[in-house]
Amino acid sequence: MKYSKLIFTFCFLFVSASVHAAETYSVQELLEGYLANDLSIKQLTASAQKQQLNADLTRLDKGIDVSLSTGTVTVKTVNGGTSVSFKPSAELTVPQASNLTVSAGSSFSFDDTSSSVSNTSIAFQVDIISSSSAERTVSLLKAERQEKEAERKLANGFLSAEKQFYSELKALYNAASSYVSAQKSLYEDKISFDQIVVQGYAESSSKYRTAYMKYITSRHSAETAERELLRKVVVFASKCGIEYTETDAMQFLPSLIPEVEPVDVLSFDKEKYTELESALWTQYINQLSRDGDSSVTLTAGAGFTFNNAQTRSDSIDASARFAWDKILSVNGGVTIPVGTENEGPVVSLSLTVNPFGIKKASIENQITQLNVQQELYDIESAERNYETAVVSSQTQLSDILWSMQTNEESYQLYKSLAQDNEKWFSQGIISESELKSALTNCETYRLKCLISQIELIIYNNETQLMFCRDGE
Repeated sequence: MKYSKLIFTFCFLFVSASVHAAETYSVQELLEGYLANDLSIKQLTASAQKQQLNADLTRLDKGIDVSLSTGTVTVKTVNGGTSVSFKPSAELTVPQASNLTVSAGSSFSFDDTSSSVSNTSIAFQVDIISSSSAERTVSLLKAERQEKEAERKLANGFLSAEKQFYSELKALYNAASSYVSAQKSLYEDKISFDQIVVQGYAESSSKYRTAYMKYITSRHSAETAERELLRKVVVFASKCGIEYTETDAMQFLPSLIPEVEPVDVLSFDKEKYTELESALWTQYINQLSRDGDSSVTLTAGAGFTFNNAQTRSDSIDASARFAWDKILSVNGGVTIPVGTENEGPVVSLSLTVNPFGIKKASIENQITQLNVQQELYDIESAERNYETAVVSSQTQLSDILWSMQTNEESYQLYKSLAQDNEKWFSQGIISESELKSALTNCETYRLKCLISQIELIIYNNETQLMFCRDGE
């Protein structure tokens, strides 16, 4: 028959709704290939690994530390003789124990004829009042936070890439729907033009030329839609790691989309809303830092020195440091000789005063109060945005579910009509145009059903991206 090729084309499209024998790849296979070729995921993976190493480094920096040193080794040559001197030392720091520091050291010297040991000492120092413990806690928490945020970005990277995959797949089905509509217009315009020819209109007549130009335009539109669909399929396939060389782009499109349950936005805790969780964390860590920031610092130390060169005897050493913000600083120490009556204690004292320290402290306090207020504003803003996001998400889901239902109902009606029309057409009861119209409508709504399913998946992705999902 004259239009058998077009009828065959649409019969194929209709049959593909139930049996897609030419389909090579499932949606899952395409998605796996798409994710494997996504460069952003590789970058986020490397970033997560780097943040994990940074967190490990911070834990080491803020943990027990041991330092061993030979000191400066000095070698002298005088009058043909050689002397060597050096001062080895060792230091142990335990930040967890009020920043406890234990140090020991000694001075050694020897030459060709003699050797000596002096200033052998052991000392202890500890913070009585300071911000060091709070600073250590804050540093560790920030390192853990950066590690967690990198893991979140990686998880969101996979979810965002999946969303992008389905968005591009949806664009393919929209292009396929445009191609189907263009084919239908071409079929109808071809029939109209052939009727003009049969009616005997001259080629130079206005009616002939108008019908012919409409037919030519429809043919060009159909070819353009087909080429556009094929181009998009080839590009999409390459992103999935596939080299698609077929000329029938419709065969590439999966006939089944995974069915998913809609995600309820209210199933997530409000505090896990990304913007709100970030604002709450910022307020928490900053408040923790403020609470631990002491305006007064008091450090005390004690030790014992054998053969102290300063007192020419063994000695007991003590030191203390007091500081009040950047206003006042007092450092003091005392060295008490042991085992000798000729030497008295050695006392040292230093005082530093900053005349502008009080004014600076006042300004810094005002800045701190403004920071606190700003953090509260950020939390309130995030809570408002959460309420808006919930309403928007619920409305969007309602629209998608309604669209899915109406498209499915329309598809089943057109599918039943198309099956009946195929039977009636074979019996000569209806025309090719009626059959073609039914097949086209059936295929159009089949594609709409697939698009609605994709929209539900994209909605789920977008909803999940709104919240922190640690450990999923």
